[in-house]
Amino acid sequence: MLKDLSSFLKGRQIDTNPQPLHNFPKELNWELSVKLRAPKRSDEMIQVSGNSDAWAASLGAIFVELDVEQLETKAPTGRMYRYPFGEMTFIRAITRGGAHRAVRSRRLIQASTKNDFVIGFLISGSMTLTQGSGQAVLRPGDMAIFDSTREYAIEVSRGFDALWIGVPRHRLEGRLTAATEVLAQRIDGEAGVGHVASNMLRAALEEAPQLLPAEASRIANHLLDLLSLALASPGRAPPPPSQSRYVSSTLRRVQGFIDTHLDDETLTPDVIAQAHYVSVRYLNKLFEREGTSLARWIRLRRLERCRSDIEDASQAQQKISDIAYNHGFRNVSSFNRLFKSYFGCSPRALRNPR
Repeated sequence: MLKDLSSFLKGRQIDTNPQPLHNFPKELNWELSVKLRAPKRSDEMIQVSGNSDAWAASLGAIFVELDVEQLETKAPTGRMYRYPFGEMTFIRAITRGGAHRAVRSRRLIQASTKNDFVIGFLISGSMTLTQGSGQAVLRPGDMAIFDSTREYAIEVSRGFDALWIGVPRHRLEGRLTAATEVLAQRIDGEAGVGHVASNMLRAALEEAPQLLPAEASRIANHLLDLLSLALASPGRAPPPPSQSRYVSSTLRRVQGFIDTHLDDETLTPDVIAQAHYVSVRYLNKLFEREGTSLARWIRLRRLERCRSDIEDASQAQQKISDIAYNHGFRNVSSFNRLFKSYFGCSPRALRNPR
């Protein structure tokens, strides 16, 4: 396993011999922590301990398949608390003992059936998340998003407490423009939209055991909207230099055009391509870079608009069929099937939760 780990790390931007987190300079050794309730005995908990192989097996069952490297002689021990939250899952991970690194390699991804996005929310300790060209060094209260279908590495300190949120792919990808630019980017939990999202996230964790599934789903929608807004805010770090600015700007222009004309049922790949003087093949290459396709992106954006209108109390008298037609869907039966497959419930059930 460690041989595979070394092979993955070799030649990548991830530092294979970083300074251990517990020896970081003073300015990065945060003593602060987010105040949250202590887990209760009644909470669902999984104990994790042992060597690297034992940790990898346990984390693979709880999260996704990972290789684990223990960075100190003293092996870490951990407790993982699980809280269902609508379609999402909250996992609070509290570890003690030695610092360690978890890696999601190409080999593990190819053998995996899991393809969720993951939100990391640091409660206490130190964490560095690396994915692609992005690297997020988080302080307590900060957040970052990463994609389980792409290689990544996470290094954590001796004493570590974090919330990991598994988000079904369809719930997030339609909200993110230029996903490759926002993965492993620090969302500041102390300022702006990130501060609002951080407070909402800790409140959601506090109340998760008491919330009904329908309540949790609605809160999750608002939380994902906030995180997407934080990642799109002007204060976010600029795209890494290694990424093509032309490709990124073209993608954003195309996505903006789609959003502007989303309610037009005649919007097609050919129309979009002609408006930007490129081929449909080139457009599909742009979206393939983001892990999706042009047709899927249009479908997701339309579904997101419908979802937003259906949940909007001011539109409670609007027929669901009219909402679907207003956002470019031509067939209500097809819309209902698509909606349920993406959101896990029918449009009517979302509007009138029991």
